[in-house]
Amino acid sequence: MSGKSQPKPEAKVYAGVKWGLLQPTVILVAEYTPLPVDHIKIFRELYRKELYLNEFLAAAQEWREEFKIRKFFCDPAEPEFIVRMRKYRLPATAAPKEQDLARNLIKQRLANTREGKPGGLTIAKECVNTIPEFTKYHMPEGKTRPVDLDTHGIKALHYLILGLSLEATPRVRWI
Repeated sequence: MSGKSQPKPEAKVYAGVKWGLLQPTVILVAEYTPLPVDHIKIFRELYRKELYLNEFLAAAQEWREEFKIRKFFCDPAEPEFIVRMRKYRLPATAAPKEQDLARNLIKQRLANTREGKPGGLTIAKECVNTIPEFTKYHMPEGKTRPVDLDTHGIKALHYLILGLSLEATPRVRWI
């Protein structure tokens, strides 16, 4: 697979999944480097319309083996698809559906990257469908929600960021 980004051997690899059929199904695969670096690098995307579940499961299994994906953080809109993934021994879970939090986390990570701080987010140039979505993604004046047009990769990123924020954050128990 020359020419395509690969994770570092020591990286922890996760994936975000956004379901679709008439709209694209998206899998974003990312390496996560824990604290003190706390960096997420999206290095691979699957972005395809009319991807049927059996084709999706085959691709997910292949990437799980190739990249050692620890967990798939999935769009919670299709719980039966997550059940099917688990039947195929894919570590899948529904991500929270907290889109405002996801937008804030992504915005902060992008700012950290620009400022050279820990807690960043980068996307490999090979993610040719997801990258352009950021140029269209905007908040209309006077609105509280961004324009929901061609945001399939961004939604997969939302699920990845939300799932990873819960996965990487230690649980605190108050006594």
